[in-house]
Amino acid sequence: MKRNLGNLFIGGLVALNVLLWIFFGPREGKSANFPVQVVAETLSSSAMILWACGLVLSNKPRLLEPYFGGLDRMYMTHKNINMVALLTIVCHLIIVPSSDNQGPGVWIGWVVFPSLLIMVLLTIAPRVPFISNFARLTYDKWKNLHRYMGVLFILGAVHMVMVEPLILHAPVMMAYVGTLILMGILAYLYKQFLWEKRRKLLPYTVKAVRKLNGAVAEVSLQPGASRLAHRAGQFTYVHFDSDKTLEESHPFTISSAPHEPDLRLSIKSSGDWTQYLQDHLQPGAGAFLDGPYGGFDYKQGGARQVWIAGGIGITPFMSWMRDLGGNPPQQIDFYYTTSTPEEMLFAEEIQQAAEIYPNLHVHIFHTSRDGRLTVEKIIAGSGAAAGRDFYLCGPPAMIEAFRAALLDEGVRGRNIHYEEFNFR
Repeated sequence: MKRNLGNLFIGGLVALNVLLWIFFGPREGKSANFPVQVVAETLSSSAMILWACGLVLSNKPRLLEPYFGGLDRMYMTHKNINMVALLTIVCHLIIVPSSDNQGPGVWIGWVVFPSLLIMVLLTIAPRVPFISNFARLTYDKWKNLHRYMGVLFILGAVHMVMVEPLILHAPVMMAYVGTLILMGILAYLYKQFLWEKRRKLLPYTVKAVRKLNGAVAEVSLQPGASRLAHRAGQFTYVHFDSDKTLEESHPFTISSAPHEPDLRLSIKSSGDWTQYLQDHLQPGAGAFLDGPYGGFDYKQGGARQVWIAGGIGITPFMSWMRDLGGNPPQQIDFYYTTSTPEEMLFAEEIQQAAEIYPNLHVHIFHTSRDGRLTVEKIIAGSGAAAGRDFYLCGPPAMIEAFRAALLDEGVRGRNIHYEEFNFR
C-alpha cells in the first residue's frame, strides 16, 4: 500500500481542486457561459496541479521513493501525469468559451499548447512506430530539450492570470492553486540552478573494463573516500570524466553485492552511448555515482518466489545471489533465459550458487535450444503460479508478456515485481 501513496496523494490534490471549485468557486459571472467557464477553469487548474507535481518529481526526491515504489515508478508517474495534464488542457481548449478579449495572455496560451504537444510527442516517439519515423532524438538531446518544460509551465501560469479568469475572484481557489503552482516553479528553478551543486556525487575510479561476451562489458569501480551504501538490486546513475560523451549520466543496475569492496556494473551495448563506453572507457578514468535508487527487493516478498531474468536482466539477480550470505529462507526458483548459450552471463557463478544454496533452484533456458520461456513452462517446472511472488527483469516486451500471462494465471498484480527503465 505504501508504494501507491504517492499516486493517491497526487490524485487527491486534483480531487480537492474540483471540490474547492464546487464549494468555494465564484458563484456568478457576467457571461451566459459562466457554468462552462467554471468547468474549463477547473480543467486548466487541474492540469497545472498535475504539471507542478511532475516538476517536483523531476528532482528525483529520494525521500519520496518509497511512496511510489522506487525511482522508476516515480518517473513513470512523472510521465503519466504530464500526459494526463496535456489531455486535460485539450479538453479545456475544446470547451472554454470564446471571448473577444485578445492580447498577450491569449497569445501565450497558443504558444504553450503546441510546444507542450511537441514535447509529449517527442517523449512517446520511440514507442509509436508512425511518429518514430520522423521524430527521432537521441536521449541526451531529448533530455536537454525536456528542460524547457518548466519554462512552458511558467508561461502557462502567466497565461492563466492574464486572460481574466474567474479564479481571480475566488480567493480560496487562488490561494490553493497558486501555492501549488509556486511549488512547481520553485522545483523547476531548483533543478536548473541548484540541483547540480547540491546533489552528492560519490567519486570512484574505473578499475577494470572486462568483456563478458560480444555485447556486454563489466565495469569495476574502486571507491574513493566513501562507498555507495546500496541494497542488493538497486541502481545508480553514473558518468565518467574521460571525455565529453561519457560525461552524460546514465542509470545502471549494480550487479555486485553491497559488501564487496568494488562496485560492478554489467553494461550491454544497446545504443550509441553504451557502445561508445565499451569502445573508449579505460581503467583509471574517474567515475561519479548518484544514488542509490530503486525498490526492487526480494527480501520484501513472500516465502515462495520465482525470479525471471532475460539477457542483461540478470544484473539485479546476480547482486541478490552475491548478497545471500547463506541459504535464503525463501524457496526460490530462478529462471534465466537467453537466445543462445553464448549469450549467457556468469554461468559458472550461477551454477556454484545453485550448489551452495539448497533453496535456490536454477533453471536455464536458451531460446535456440529450448524454445521461448513461458509461464506454462515455469508452472510445469515449479508448480502453480498463484501464491508466489514473481520478480522480472529483462527486455520490456518480455516483462509485459510475463506480466499479462501471470495475471491470467490468477497472480495478483502486487505479487508481480519489475522495474521500469524506460525513463523517457
